[in-house]
Amino acid sequence: MEITELKALINRALADKVLTRAEQQQILNAVTADQEVSPEEHELLELIVERLSSGEIRAVD
Repeated sequence: MEITELKALINRALADKVLTRAEQQQILNAVTADQEVSPEEHELLELIVERLSSGEIRAVD
């Protein structure tokens, strides 16, 4: 998946400030599809973690 497509996927998933288990899996599948995590992909994952840690978004089942 292209980095722009991954960014769009993440933006859609986080638009409601809630990250569901299905969205988490979809993002992880997209990142690991080529069995390599690029620096850009790693940065996007870190952004999600930061937003979760700060309470800006929340994870739900």
